[in-house]
Amino acid sequence: MNTLRYTVNCNWDEEANVWYVAESDVPGLATEAATVEELERKLLVMIPELLGLNGSNGVPQPVPFELIARKQEFAKSA
Repeated sequence: MNTLRYTVNCNWDEEANVWYVAESDVPGLATEAATVEELERKLLVMIPELLGLNGSNGVPQPVPFELIARKQEFAKSA
């Protein structure tokens, strides 16, 4: 069984203090949020809506997606 799963890569914008969609295989997906949890809630609504608007056929319901969050930090020694 071949399961279709979309990928959403998100990065942290230190200057704007938001998580944003940096790259995705969902056409037209662009959004941001203050937390990863808030971003995930937005994606749960936006991804199926965008796929429907783009005329994607054969998309399973609910739409499976992987959210990958990246944030660069610098740890200082004690």
